[in-house]
Amino acid sequence: MEKRIELTNAIGQVLQQVTHAPAQDIHIEGKPLRGGIEASGVTLVTVRYRNHSRRQQMFRLVAKHLTGRPAREAAVYQRIVAAYARDLAPQLLAVEGTGSGDILLLIEAVRRTTAWPWRSLEAGEELLARLADFHTAAAGATALVPEWDYEAELQAVAELTRTTLEQCRSDPDLAVLARDLPALDRLVRALPAHRKQLLSERPFGSRPIHGDLHPGNVMLSRRGGQDTPILLDWGRARVSSPLEDVSSWLQSVSYWEPEGRRRHDTLLAAYLSALGMDRRLTDSLRAAYWMAAASNALSGALLHHLSIARNCGRSSPQRTAATKAARDALRVVRRADAWWS
Repeated sequence: MEKRIELTNAIGQVLQQVTHAPAQDIHIEGKPLRGGIEASGVTLVTVRYRNHSRRQQMFRLVAKHLTGRPAREAAVYQRIVAAYARDLAPQLLAVEGTGSGDILLLIEAVRRTTAWPWRSLEAGEELLARLADFHTAAAGATALVPEWDYEAELQAVAELTRTTLEQCRSDPDLAVLARDLPALDRLVRALPAHRKQLLSERPFGSRPIHGDLHPGNVMLSRRGGQDTPILLDWGRARVSSPLEDVSSWLQSVSYWEPEGRRRHDTLLAAYLSALGMDRRLTDSLRAAYWMAAASNALSGALLHHLSIARNCGRSSPQRTAATKAARDALRVVRRADAWWS
């Protein structure tokens, strides 16, 4: 009940800002949304009201309840998104502290214009060009990103992933995955040194990144008369290599979209061009790219897939899909190991 009252009060303040006049007959409806794994609760809020002319009006927003480390997403919006990615993210409407110490983040509800635009090379290039603009604009804002010891967390998750993959040896259905254990073991042992080199790789270096780019966190929305890519869920934003954003996007799209896999190098070159770099994919660039991709896999994705694949309580289709995804992530690990060995 307390959370409901706090949400209602916050929405009332936003409504005042939107209407610039007292609203009447306000009716608020909430619908829980899936996704936003960094948030303790995500709600699509529909607000209906009458304006000063007594006309019925409506607007929608998304309310995210944030607690603990995920509460840093609110600061990310205030310090980074609002200043450097306003055209690349939902509009920030309000940030409110709650009586329980949690954070209430209210943002624009973005309407999708196209369900799956990623068969188009142009759509992918547009996303990467805008991503390059953000990486460039925010390069000097590393001090503004809320604290997060990502490197320590990455190392811990990577070591747990190695243990989980080793346990697959005793499962006849998953033993084939354990064949990649030597490559994974080498990568995890050398991860601190590899990460240090990656984060100093020129000209990328370390700068604010989105940190969780995949098709579920990107949609096209109509802005300024054209379809524009919008990045959702900034809860994993951090200071790291921009190649982690690029590889996360390209690997996830390639998994679901055959055209994305076929055009992988073309899209990577498009990002380089948007940064003002030579489009050639040099050996040093490929090595850095695959280490960034492996870092993404080791940050939780591979562990998630392995855990589902080993869970006898899951359905057979779920375990099969997870095994396929784990195999794809291990392919990335092999690539990184080959480039860095």
